[in-house]
Amino acid sequence: MQKSNRDIPFEALGFALLGGTLALLSGCGGTSNQTPVQADLALSAVDEPFNAQRLRTLYRKLSTMAEPMRQRSVRESSTLRVQIPTAQGEEVLHFALVRNSAGDYPHLRITRPKTGEHVNFVFGGPVAQGVTLRLTDDGSRLLQRDGQPLVFRLFGGEPRTRTPQDWITTGIQIAALAFLVWIGAVVVRGVAAAVGFVAFNLIVLGALAAGLGVAIPVIRWFLETSGIDWDTVRRFVEQTAETIIELLREVTRWLTQGISLYRG
Repeated sequence: MQKSNRDIPFEALGFALLGGTLALLSGCGGTSNQTPVQADLALSAVDEPFNAQRLRTLYRKLSTMAEPMRQRSVRESSTLRVQIPTAQGEEVLHFALVRNSAGDYPHLRITRPKTGEHVNFVFGGPVAQGVTLRLTDDGSRLLQRDGQPLVFRLFGGEPRTRTPQDWITTGIQIAALAFLVWIGAVVVRGVAAAVGFVAFNLIVLGALAAGLGVAIPVIRWFLETSGIDWDTVRRFVEQTAETIIELLREVTRWLTQGISLYRG
């Protein structure tokens, strides 16, 4: 599962709000015995086994959200409520797959009830220039932080020799980074890594629900080139807790290094 930084496609166009404050937060907050508050999944800021054990049981819930989205008439899935520790205390985020003006295919939408904010995670292209992850509002307008659009390079347009698991790992890294930039320096990197795990697996299941027949070239390219299917996601999510712990550590390390890779 280990990769060198050169193997990871990365371009964040809006990373100015991280830096020293985030580094300061990396060792604070959270406990190992969080009690869910109206949440389906509670994450800890300090207890990796706690997070790993809960993440590896999520596939049934995620697939239950995605399966009905195979029908084009279904506009929104059920909601996954994720409790995260922040610098201001516990907070519950709502994750759902939706079809809306941001993307007429099942894609991830995260709502932050505490502030009323929401964000859509949608694929961007064209493929020849590299697949991107775009963070938009419900009207498909790019969100910004400090005047910079939230667009992140996800995959290069040229096929590479990588396993389906490698595709998902890279996607988790970028989804974690995108989430961290969007929500700001209120969560630690370990929590962002766990959120990235949930987010990208749900993004992939949404793409699979859309299927190869979707009239969006970048999604067809991703599904055809990666070779990912429903069982790939199931096996990835249901890895051993020890494997998931190492993955979360790898993503956390990558986020730390990713700050220095920012290209303004």
